[in-house]
Amino acid sequence: MIKIQVLTAILLIFSVSTLAQDMFEVRQLTSDPVQEGFPTWSPDGKFIVFQHSDLNDSRDKNGLWRISPDGTGVKQIFKGIAEHPNWSPDGRFIVFDADTGKSIQMISADSGTIISFLPDSVRIHNGGLPCWSPCASKIAFKDSEYSLFTYDLTTEKVERIYQQDSFLLIPGCWSRDGKSILFSLMNRQSKRSTVWQIAYDGSECKQIMGLPDNFYRYLALSPDGSILAYGAMQGRSMGIYVMPASGGASLPLTVTSNALNEGASWSPDGREIAFISTRAGSFDIWLMKLNVEQLKMKLGITK
Repeated sequence: MIKIQVLTAILLIFSVSTLAQDMFEVRQLTSDPVQEGFPTWSPDGKFIVFQHSDLNDSRDKNGLWRISPDGTGVKQIFKGIAEHPNWSPDGRFIVFDADTGKSIQMISADSGTIISFLPDSVRIHNGGLPCWSPCASKIAFKDSEYSLFTYDLTTEKVERIYQQDSFLLIPGCWSRDGKSILFSLMNRQSKRSTVWQIAYDGSECKQIMGLPDNFYRYLALSPDGSILAYGAMQGRSMGIYVMPASGGASLPLTVTSNALNEGASWSPDGREIAFISTRAGSFDIWLMKLNVEQLKMKLGITK
């Protein structure tokens, strides 16, 4: 019986590895039968925060957890329903979707203390997907009507900068100079998605060309702003793809047959990507070590 179990384990490992199409080497960071996902790096690269989501939460583990990239120092920093965490570039705060997507909350990265910031007049539904500007002074998010908003932490001003009827808007990330925001639009009827870049004040909006005609979300720019990572469907598989940030041909970074890989988060030095994957049977955090020079060469990026 023991030999059979060992053989089964070996076959399982072999099947998982052969079904995965990874451009570079990957390793599993977390392992839990419930959902763990949406990693976000600390600005100094020492920690990764991720969400733990269990419908029953029989172990009282729901919330945000912190872990070192080497897998040590696991610690819960917030208890409660928390999704899509995003660590501020100055390292002071973490913003996330709370109350099963009905609100956006912010906590101190050091103490976990909740910090009120959005006025009650802003209505959130199905999550706001908040993301920080590079200077950590603004947050972009969507409201219940799928309009794109910005919140200025200095002036406490909330401003709607984009809305388009019959489309679902999904905020992605800011450009590295802080002058614009990347987001995806899905046509409610055709289900076709496109990616757009809009000035932070809504004055100018343009489409980023070259992405395939399928569903994609969770946009993530590399630290130097040259590479855009995103999640896209291919058949029954959700994979992470990369392309030049200015537009161009895409390449698969990590795709697993009949599984999900998405929610890419770049390390501050751009040498690793943390992401969600179900390749091992549950929603866990994985890490990919990148050869950035080789990746840029494959994408035709010369700068």
